[in-house]
Amino acid sequence: MSLGALAQMLREHGLLQKAPEEIFTKTVKHLVYNSKEAAEETLFICKGLSFKEAYLLGAVEKGAVCYLSEQSYDVSIPGIIVTDIRKAMSLAAILFYGNPQEQLKLVGITGTKGKTTTSYFIKNVLDAWKKQRTAVLSTVEVYTGGYDEQAHLTTPESVDLQKYLADAVDHEKDFLTMEVSSQAYKMDRVYGMEFDYGFFLNIGVDHIGPLEHENFEDYFGCKLEFIRHCKTVFINKNTDNLERVLDAAKHAEKVILFGTDESCDYWVDSIQKQKQGFSFDVVTKSERHHFSTDMDGRFNVENALCAVALAKELGIGEEEIQEGINHITVQGRMNVYHKDGYTVIVDYAHNYLSFEKLYSSVKLDYPGQEIITVFGCPGGKNFLRRRDIGTLSGEYAQKVYLTAEDPQFEDVVEICEDIAQYLKPYGTPYEIIPDRTEAIETALSRAKPNQVLLITGKGEELYQKVRGEYVDYESDTLIVKRCLGIKD
Repeated sequence: MSLGALAQMLREHGLLQKAPEEIFTKTVKHLVYNSKEAAEETLFICKGLSFKEAYLLGAVEKGAVCYLSEQSYDVSIPGIIVTDIRKAMSLAAILFYGNPQEQLKLVGITGTKGKTTTSYFIKNVLDAWKKQRTAVLSTVEVYTGGYDEQAHLTTPESVDLQKYLADAVDHEKDFLTMEVSSQAYKMDRVYGMEFDYGFFLNIGVDHIGPLEHENFEDYFGCKLEFIRHCKTVFINKNTDNLERVLDAAKHAEKVILFGTDESCDYWVDSIQKQKQGFSFDVVTKSERHHFSTDMDGRFNVENALCAVALAKELGIGEEEIQEGINHITVQGRMNVYHKDGYTVIVDYAHNYLSFEKLYSSVKLDYPGQEIITVFGCPGGKNFLRRRDIGTLSGEYAQKVYLTAEDPQFEDVVEICEDIAQYLKPYGTPYEIIPDRTEAIETALSRAKPNQVLLITGKGEELYQKVRGEYVDYESDTLIVKRCLGIKD
């Protein structure tokens, strides 16, 4: 990458403060923000609240020839100084990797709940259409052709994101489906990107806290910013704050509404529970088509509708659509197991909207059965979840096991006691078992016929976030399979 070209790009975006003349003839072969990854001919990015000058010195020792920063440092290499390091980092990544978005059809999904499952409905339909595995960046995994690994961020850091997009291009993938989180815009991970197709699923109060968004307006504003960068926008007509979402989409080349009534461009009708999953009709002003999916959870019918709507816009045939949405399993999302007359559901539900949808769906689809729930809340962020999920569990559940869920620097028992205060007004029995594995094992050992056991919040994740580190954890799905004797 030419540093002169980068300086010009930063100047065009109003981000460049200072760039010494000597850098204009330099090129770099590496772009990193971790000093351990620096090598000869590296542009090193100085970013993060915890950044230390020692990191830059370490990069210089390894061969960095220039640094990108919001401030100058007294080091032996020149620096490009910018007003916003995160926006500058994203632009540098786009330029370094050759602007790969221009060679891909990007499908982005945002919403308070349902992003991951919707991503896989869409991806599976694209797979069936293309007769190959298409690229995806989700909370669950990264797959681009060359990369096939577990994900740790819903939307990767900008340098990593552009690397993945470039790898998808290198492996001749023409579609890439990705989740776009509010943090992706809060932290400018997708700054400078445009999406061919964007989905707005829903909005609820979530991710409010000192480590995330300062208030709902900040959270919602980041979601709306995504919509402003999509060419074709699909909007759930049932979302709260619909008018504001429509206003954000007014620039789009095309706006498509989906939902549950005939005022939409695509809507679902005749939903029927099957032994596993649902059958349903997708209706437009001129057509009606029948589909089915093995995915449980009544709310997932609307997620499947997203895939059908996009497929119809792309001209994909009904057989390929049905193939894509029928046999779908997303680890940790509505994974249903039956044993000795009771049902176990492992789901990633972790906020008010996802819990409300999960509880109401289970109550409707398993009438008359008791609901037993195992869950916790993260430490150090979004404290409103404790009230919201605790209140919902008091309303719906007949027994609750409170346990660890990424406690970070907080005490697990204190988090559980905080949640428990919202259960008490409902008289809902609860038990605090700090060790998550023990809590799940205990709940399973006590399960009885005519009960539905919900294990929520972690899904397939193989770690707990504890005191700033990723601590190995068996995962909810693996614990359930082990205890029930289920082999893949």
